[in-house]
Amino acid sequence: MGAQSLPSGARSLLWRLGRRVYAYARGERSNDPVTNGEYWLLERLLAGSSGRRVLLDVGANVGDWTAKACQLGGSPEGLIIHSFEPCAGTRQRLAARFEGRKEVLIHGSAVSDTAGERTFYSREDGAGTNSLDPLSGPRSESVKVTTLDGFFQEQALERAVMVKIDTEGFDLMVLRGASRLLQEGRIEVLQFEYNWRWLVNHACLRDVFALVEGRPYSLGKLVGSGIEFYGEWHFELDRFFEGNYVLVRDGSTLKLLGTEMKFGPSNTAVAT
Repeated sequence: MGAQSLPSGARSLLWRLGRRVYAYARGERSNDPVTNGEYWLLERLLAGSSGRRVLLDVGANVGDWTAKACQLGGSPEGLIIHSFEPCAGTRQRLAARFEGRKEVLIHGSAVSDTAGERTFYSREDGAGTNSLDPLSGPRSESVKVTTLDGFFQEQALERAVMVKIDTEGFDLMVLRGASRLLQEGRIEVLQFEYNWRWLVNHACLRDVFALVEGRPYSLGKLVGSGIEFYGEWHFELDRFFEGNYVLVRDGSTLKLLGTEMKFGPSNTAVAT
């Protein structure tokens, strides 16, 4: 019996069960920073760093990740968080949330691969899908756009412990705008979100592998309280299931917390 011959209810059930099993085997997690590895990664990084720690929250929205960094970072004197939120209404909520917190610096520009001005789209203030693409909603506003390379130069930043990127499909553009920083290894970890919205920009994980080739970084996937590192691209990686990936600089202690992976003849990932 072919799939087309199945009753619609049975086919829907098989589809959902198959997708769930496949996602489980791949180590996919629900989009919850408590369980998907985001907060685990942040905690490990801050616990293993000292001195003046600089973090960037690109696509801060209402500031949940920034708030967690403040909580885990201990004394505010040794912590600086640059939080970027282009949507004016969302940025007002972000600013109100961190009023009086000197370690949090809020910026209204978007971040991409070129500087200038762009139209930013939203459905409502605080929505997690607002972006530089009209797909994000009917509301629009003109925003300034910067690059990570340019921002570091303007702010005279030498290094950063971490850059967290959540830009609804524009994450590759943000990474491309950090080309010089990546070449020089000035950021220990860059975390970025990956999902079907990458297709809007004709982007995929293969592009990230190409971007960091010859640069001192390894690409890994967050899987709960761990990281799976992949030495080379494989088509099974680009399935556009929502998840978070990281670029970890060579020599970082986080490399010790990860597992090296490869794809075997059956196109399944196994630990090396």
